[in-house]
Amino acid sequence: MNYKILSEYPNEDLLAKWNDFLANARFPTHYVTPNFFVDPFVRGGERFVVLAFDENEKIAAILSGVDDGRKIVSGLFVRPQTAFRKDADKRQAAGTLLAGLKAKGGERLELIDLHSWEQIDEFKDLDFLGERAEGANTIIMLDLTKGADRIFKEFSQTRRNEIRKFLKQNQVLIAEIENADELAELYAIHRDWNERKGNEPDTFESFKLAFEQKDYRKIFIAKHDGKIIAGSYYRFCAGGVIEYAANNSLVEYQKLRPNDLLGWHSIEWACRAGFAHYSMGGSHLFLRRFGGYELKTYRYRLDRSFLRIHNLKENVRNFGLKTYRNLPLSVKTRIKQFAGKVR
Repeated sequence: MNYKILSEYPNEDLLAKWNDFLANARFPTHYVTPNFFVDPFVRGGERFVVLAFDENEKIAAILSGVDDGRKIVSGLFVRPQTAFRKDADKRQAAGTLLAGLKAKGGERLELIDLHSWEQIDEFKDLDFLGERAEGANTIIMLDLTKGADRIFKEFSQTRRNEIRKFLKQNQVLIAEIENADELAELYAIHRDWNERKGNEPDTFESFKLAFEQKDYRKIFIAKHDGKIIAGSYYRFCAGGVIEYAANNSLVEYQKLRPNDLLGWHSIEWACRAGFAHYSMGGSHLFLRRFGGYELKTYRYRLDRSFLRIHNLKENVRNFGLKTYRNLPLSVKTRIKQFAGKVR
C-alpha cells in the first residue's frame, strides 16, 4: 500500500475514488468526506487527510485531522475521524496511515492522537497505546436499518409517551430550516444558549456556511405559534452515518418537549434518506432514552516526546479527576465555589 497526504479539496479523479470508498466503508462519517476541508467548525491546526491506497489504487482507509506543529489530533471518542474499506487489509492500511502521519509531522512531531469507531489491534502493534471509551465518552448508536417504527418501540416508555402526547397536542411544528430570517432567529437562540452555559458562540458566518452545506449538514427547528423555540444540528455522510452535532433551545419552552420531537423527526428523516447508522454523539440520559446501543469507541496514542511528557501529563490529569470524583459532595461544592471566586 501507499499513502497520499492532502491539505486541500481533491481533484475530480481523486474525488471519484473518494466517493467510491465512502460507499464501501465501515462507519463513513462527515469528517472523512472531502467536505472536511471546507467545514466551518474544524479548529486546532492545519487540516489534512491521509489516504491509504491498495495495490489496485483503491482507497483502503482514510484519516482526517489537524496538525498544530507538534501534535496531530484526529477526532474525539465521540467523533472518530477514521474509516476503513469493508474488505481492506486493516494491518496494511493501519501501517500505511501511520507512515503518512509520521511523514506529515516530520521530525518535530511529538504526539499522534487518533480515534476509531472500532478496535484496531494493528495500531497497538505499531506501538500505539490503546484506550477504550468509558463513561461520558461512549456513544448511543441507532441501527437505522431497523426502520423508524421499530426504533420508536425501543425508546424508553417515558420518551414514547412524551412524543405521543405532544404530537397529539400539535403545539410544536418541526421542520427543516428554510431561509435567512429563520437562520438569524435561530442564531439568536444559539448565542443565548452559549451565554447561559458560559461558552463562546460560533460566529454567524460559520453558522451560515453550515446552513448552506446541505449535502453534508441538516438543521431542524421547532416552532411554537410561529416562533422558533429550539433547533438541532446534524452532520452526515450520505448513506453512512448521521451524527447529532448540537442543540440550542429556549428554557421557557422546554416543557413542550421540542428537543424530544426534534430527535424523533430527525430519526424518521434519516431512515427515509437511507442512512445506516445514527450517532447520538454522547450517552447521557436524554440520549439514552432514544434506545439504541452503547458503542465504545477507541483512542490510539503515540507519544514521541522526550520522557513521554504528554502521557505523563494526561496521567496526572486523570489521577486528579479521579480523586475529585471520589471526594464528598460538600468538599466538591466548596472547590467549585473557590474556583468561581478565582475566575
